[in-house]
Amino acid sequence: MPGPDVEQGQLFSCPKFLWRPRQKAQPDRLVRFPATEHHRLERQYAGNRTTTTKYNLLTFIPKSLFEQYRRVANIYFTLVAALSLTDYSPVRPWTTFLPLAIVLGVAMIKEAVEDYKRYRQDVEVNNRKVQVYNSSKREFETRTWRHVSVGDVIIVHKDEYLPADLLFLSAENPEGLCYIETMQLDGETNLKIKKTLDETKDLRHDSISDFKGLVTCEPPNSRLYQFTGNFEAHPPLVPNIRQLPLSPAAILLRGCSLRNTHRIFGLVIYAGHDTKIFMNATQPPSKRSRIERSVDRIIFFMFGLLFSMCLTGCIYFAWWTANYMPQHWYLAPNEAPREYDSAQPGIVAVTNFITAFILYGYLIPIALYVSMEMVKIVQSLCFIGLDRSMYHAETDTPAVARTSNLNEELGMVNTILSDKTGTLTRNVMEYFKCSIAGEAYGAGITEIERNNAERRGLKLDVPDEEADNKYREQYFNFYDDRLMGLEWAKQPHPDVICQFFRLLALCNTAIPDGPPIPEQMHYEAESPDEAALVVAAKVFGFFMIKRTNTIITLRERLPESTRDVEYEVLNILEFNSTRKRMSVIVRTPEDKILLYCKGADTVIYERLDRKHKVNEELKEVTLQHMEEFGSAGLRTLCLAYTELDPRFYDEWNEQFIEAKLSLVDRQARVDAVGEQVEKNLQLLGCTAIEDKLQEGVPQCIKTLAHAGIRLWVLTGDKMETAINIGYACSLITDDMTQFQLTGSSAEVEQLEAESRMEEATQLSAQRLESQLIKVQHTIAEDQQAKVATSYALIIDGKALLYALSPRLRQLFLEVGVKCAAVLCCRVSPLQKAQVTALVKTWGDTTLAIGDGANDVGMIQKAHIGVGISGQEGMQAAMASDFTIAQFRFLTPLLLVHGRLSYKRITRMISFLFYKNLFYGSTIFVYNAFTLFSGQPIYNDFYMTLFNVIFTAAAPLVIGWFDRDLDKGCGLRFPFLYKEGETLGMRRQTGAVCAHDSLRQVLDGHTSP
Repeated sequence: MPGPDVEQGQLFSCPKFLWRPRQKAQPDRLVRFPATEHHRLERQYAGNRTTTTKYNLLTFIPKSLFEQYRRVANIYFTLVAALSLTDYSPVRPWTTFLPLAIVLGVAMIKEAVEDYKRYRQDVEVNNRKVQVYNSSKREFETRTWRHVSVGDVIIVHKDEYLPADLLFLSAENPEGLCYIETMQLDGETNLKIKKTLDETKDLRHDSISDFKGLVTCEPPNSRLYQFTGNFEAHPPLVPNIRQLPLSPAAILLRGCSLRNTHRIFGLVIYAGHDTKIFMNATQPPSKRSRIERSVDRIIFFMFGLLFSMCLTGCIYFAWWTANYMPQHWYLAPNEAPREYDSAQPGIVAVTNFITAFILYGYLIPIALYVSMEMVKIVQSLCFIGLDRSMYHAETDTPAVARTSNLNEELGMVNTILSDKTGTLTRNVMEYFKCSIAGEAYGAGITEIERNNAERRGLKLDVPDEEADNKYREQYFNFYDDRLMGLEWAKQPHPDVICQFFRLLALCNTAIPDGPPIPEQMHYEAESPDEAALVVAAKVFGFFMIKRTNTIITLRERLPESTRDVEYEVLNILEFNSTRKRMSVIVRTPEDKILLYCKGADTVIYERLDRKHKVNEELKEVTLQHMEEFGSAGLRTLCLAYTELDPRFYDEWNEQFIEAKLSLVDRQARVDAVGEQVEKNLQLLGCTAIEDKLQEGVPQCIKTLAHAGIRLWVLTGDKMETAINIGYACSLITDDMTQFQLTGSSAEVEQLEAESRMEEATQLSAQRLESQLIKVQHTIAEDQQAKVATSYALIIDGKALLYALSPRLRQLFLEVGVKCAAVLCCRVSPLQKAQVTALVKTWGDTTLAIGDGANDVGMIQKAHIGVGISGQEGMQAAMASDFTIAQFRFLTPLLLVHGRLSYKRITRMISFLFYKNLFYGSTIFVYNAFTLFSGQPIYNDFYMTLFNVIFTAAAPLVIGWFDRDLDKGCGLRFPFLYKEGETLGMRRQTGAVCAHDSLRQVLDGHTSP
């Protein structure tokens, strides 16, 4: 099946001609069905015809020429060509216009071919077929995508792409669910579950005429995962007119495809360029390598040299004409034209300047930019894209250079900023340990513990796991006889353990897919962590077998019996990076209303019931267990619950529904209402999930460190977890001096407990400043004493918050850049981008690498963005400059391809300027012996072919194939990479080339 209208990767890196800023706020959108003619005329929304082309027949020439003349060199060569039309030109005009036409023509033809491909794709997409309901005929008819309008009800069949943004009305299944693949939208390969409203889920082909209603929603915007709107249902759909809130789960976006569902019905709410996939077509950040910027400076220097040569020649020639030309009768001075009139030296100087400007124009290599582009494209497609050492066979993923502008920048990296989960680790989660009612369970040894034990020379006693192998399955790697089977009922607190397992099964958004048999059931979850918790609940005997919009059915294996229990889902308070928790409110068969909550320990502990005796007993021991789990490299999650009073819940639910119906700041209002119910919780315990390191990560980090590259790891883990993972992956070593910066202390915690937040903030900032100054002094003393040591800086989330403040950021940066490794804990996505921007201000060439949507800001901020195509989808890869499958592939990408690309492109540029400077110098020296009269030494035909034909291949060969050492030497001797961390050697090489070219010209003249 052909792809959708926006290619994979286009979402985060669309060409800028798709970017269109919105000038003013738009009113809420009203979509009525069936739409009256008056409503259609009153609300004229964008049609569904789309175009991604940059040009049309009328605009191609002016627009493409404008793109070409954004380069200063092209303006210069056009000026030279224009001056060659004058009578003062020493060459024939066609000899200057021909190379300019070739260079511009090749670039414009390339633009035309690319745009024609986009046009062909647009035609194919706009003419796809879809079934649309005709209200007047009361039947479905086939139309093309471009004839679909806002307010139409359409049918989408299995494996078809969605033609517009739709409100999901119904599917041909009783649950009102459908599966959507968003691979072409955000790169994620796992299927998403979409849920229709209960009021519309029974609509079918023969009952669509009963559908009447009005959708009020926000105007078109770029928020892929958010939607604010209400649906006003009219009879006969409901007995009375009702307002129903619409969630993102009921919205189907253009660019997705329907999977595992025969067909669905949807109402078009956004069409064409108003759809979210097109609204996301924003202008990507423009990135240029330092080499390109240096080339610009060299060209300006060459302009200055050219100008000085012209000025010197015209002054000398005007002086000689005025004083000596009348004495040379054979030059017929009385009959000389204006440009040689000895009586008008000013005119002579101006006309000679023009002549010299054209004649010495060969100092600037006209083929410079074209040669650089050709070399970079071959480096990207052939050398990087086809390198087998960066091919991942398990996922059939090669390395991809998504831009060719930054190849040489890969050879100049000083600092790498990396995510942890999915980047250094595999993002394949396994339920490993837990703590319930103050008791730790789980006997396994993590990979991190093994690596750290080996580093210390210790031998761990690994428990016998053979007896528990029958429980091992995907997402579950837990070993403890005290909980397996029904043994948990014999533990001291079986009621707490039962609630713990029930929370694992209920507090999620996973959808069971398969028969109600444990071995055959598969769960579609939003994240691997969530899948691991649901599978753990299944293994422990709380098996989720069915889920609808309002009911979750569990098969609970209890000591007395095994039974199917239905829980009514009343509300779901979803997880987000601000809340750092998720809650679900359910009604039990006993008519109790329970709130189950899971989240980060910091947010859960803040909401515990301080008057509950059990909480006080469990808090310290559970926190100790979480620290132990974190030290083993495990990801922890706190679990708690509370029983709600029915009267309180009814009052709260009214506020919650009101917030859900709000069209203004809906998410903020929902979060605020959620705060009112997520309190007075009873702590149950915590879970610990293992995420193993990727293959080859420790060796890769060691090699990069030997190459002189600093590594900053930005993770959301706690400090203990991050430190142990840092040891396991060789980021931190025993011979490093460690500095740990924290924003917490007993005094700060006391002030926070007393709600004196302003004083606590001030104290934390002062404490961090004193810690940074102490670290700075320690490093300075070691440097003065010439102590050869390396440093590792570890900073927690609270301290990082203050370190990024205007007052402390410079001090934090000065300390950080002197450390070989920096580990930032509890970092938010925004802080990742802020840290990256801060490091860039130091002047370092930065490379950011990540695998998830939370890494996109960091990747776009860095000089070079590298995305890993991992378990979290392709958002990071789609926003990146280079894509690899594993972190270890950074080694060949930087030390081999980066180093070679840097050396090749710099040598090619040096050669281009060398040959042109050598060539131009011969013209200048010869002209000096002709009194700067503008006489060419070469035939103008050969002068034209010098750059375009005679010497065109040599720079390309250097840029493609030049190699100082064998490919493997870059990996065996990482210190060779340090050559590219400064431009000093290349600048020196350029100066040597300029000196050599002038020396050879002069030596050639003085030789006998």
